[in-house]
Amino acid sequence: MPGQFRDLTALRKQEKSHLAAKDVLRKVKDGSHIAIEPYTVLIEVTAALKRRTGSKELALRVRNDLLAINTISFMGLDAESAADAAEIAAEIGVRGMDAIVIQVAKEFDIPLVTLDQEMLEKAKLVVDVMDLNYL
Repeated sequence: MPGQFRDLTALRKQEKSHLAAKDVLRKVKDGSHIAIEPYTVLIEVTAALKRRTGSKELALRVRNDLLAINTISFMGLDAESAADAAEIAAEIGVRGMDAIVIQVAKEFDIPLVTLDQEMLEKAKLVVDVMDLNYL
């Protein structure tokens, strides 16, 4: 729907590195890259879209679109993964959701890609990291 598209465009314009993020998502969608994410990322994106745009429909559409991309794998959080993420949080002092994201990168031995500079600095003590702007 045109109204939802304008909302999403407005959201992107407010984000500092929206073009870099859009480019990486395009590369994931076309199969140039794959992404392995904890389900918490899906929840965070959906929640952020609803909060920033006020649109439940947009938030759920983006959630469904992300779930439909076959080059994005979402991982559940079991007891062992949760314990590992808690260990990471205790070791390097990151936020809880960030610890889960770092844990997934560590578990799958893949680089962590993010725009969050604080997370990059702390995560590099545990995993290989890449700034989204340089991918």
